[in-house]
Amino acid sequence: MEDDLIDELLPEEEGTTEEPKKTYASIAELISQSFAQPLYFFTVETPGPVYLGTKEARGVIEKHWSIQEVMENTDFSEFISDDTRAKYADIVANPNVDAQAKVVELITDVYDDISTGKKQYTVEAEGTFTQPGKDTIITFDEGKTTGATFSYKDFAEGVENTSTEEIVLAEEVQEKSETAQEIQAAQGAIRTSHPTWGYKTTKDGLIQNSTGEFVPAPFWKGNEYSMFSDMDPSEVFALQQKMVRAGMKAPTVEQYGQWSDTEANFMSAVFIKAADDTDFSWEKDTAAGLPAYTTALQELMDEVGQTEDFIKLLNEANYLQSEPNVSPAQIQQLLDQAAAGLGITLTAQNLVDYGNLAVQAYGQAAALEKDFQGSLITDRDVILGTTYKDIRAVGEGEFPRYLKGASVPLVLPSYEYLMGQKGPQPEVKSALEIVTEALEARPEIQQQQAANEDLQDIKYSTNLFEASMGAIELGDN
Repeated sequence: MEDDLIDELLPEEEGTTEEPKKTYASIAELISQSFAQPLYFFTVETPGPVYLGTKEARGVIEKHWSIQEVMENTDFSEFISDDTRAKYADIVANPNVDAQAKVVELITDVYDDISTGKKQYTVEAEGTFTQPGKDTIITFDEGKTTGATFSYKDFAEGVENTSTEEIVLAEEVQEKSETAQEIQAAQGAIRTSHPTWGYKTTKDGLIQNSTGEFVPAPFWKGNEYSMFSDMDPSEVFALQQKMVRAGMKAPTVEQYGQWSDTEANFMSAVFIKAADDTDFSWEKDTAAGLPAYTTALQELMDEVGQTEDFIKLLNEANYLQSEPNVSPAQIQQLLDQAAAGLGITLTAQNLVDYGNLAVQAYGQAAALEKDFQGSLITDRDVILGTTYKDIRAVGEGEFPRYLKGASVPLVLPSYEYLMGQKGPQPEVKSALEIVTEALEARPEIQQQQAANEDLQDIKYSTNLFEASMGAIELGDN
């Protein structure tokens, strides 16, 4: 029992002449090593064995004790104030960058508590009537504490002068990496070896800023979810509108204000664009108090808008109209159908002469169908036409929809408004209708139709004459 008590009071002897480490992997490591440094000299007299016929022997332990040993061993409780113990507990519980200064202060506070109070305390041990308890006597030696080759003051100065820049950087990278891994695990995503978005980032999660300094990358894999998970639905909707303008597939009405895989995947592309920007837009956005993706998203919106305008211009000039791939059999079938409808007969030469009309008819029919589809109202039109509006200003055909966190409702545009934005709806025609109209407009076809009509008139007159002769019984003669 006595030996166990000694072991508890004194785990091992430690010297005080070696300077502490100047490099730490984390703030937590700086704190733990600082509190494990032997600094304060105590002599501890512990109860020893009693030998028959001799006086009681006492074990004597002399060494520099650490803050951790003093704080966590109840035998030293009388030396330390409650306020200092509270400071110690706070530092241990909150190992952040601010703790460095608190550690330096605590080293001195512990010394002040010990040196300004009683230098010796007796720890009474409970016993029995037949076996009295054996007390432990603890004595503080101020001279050996302050006169050490490397004293508590030297150690405190070393901790104060320790640079924490690399520590903070490493902890930021580690924290973001762990968060990214958690998000990825929750989403079941499969990522590359790089923990961050952007081709300019390193496998350690770092990126060079505009000054050439390596700093934590602005976008970590998983941020495409975590950065927006706590966002108000009304804010999500505003962002959805921007992303749709930037080229994202538009969500349906029931998805307004909700962050899904669609938004996350699109934002990942925005992150890459921002991180790889040669103008360091992410750094400028951050310095301006804006989300680091702000400029990149705006550039995408501008690029998509310009592209859409250019494509519209090309369509109007028929630059994007491709020739349809039509087989000779399809051409003949289409012309035969048109001829049957017009009541004419086409020769082999006619099929050759009018083949181009059939090809054009297929192309025009496809273009009309495309224009018609483009005139229909889409999810993109609805979301881009949706605005926040006072409920009293909601017009006929408009539909209000409240989102959480918004004081006024989202108002979906009316059908009439959207159709007005689209312009007149084009007429859809089949290839048969188009080629029939083209054939009917040709003079030679009109002449053949006229000749056919004359022939039909002659046939009708002949039939009528024969019927009349039969009525007066002259038909057989």
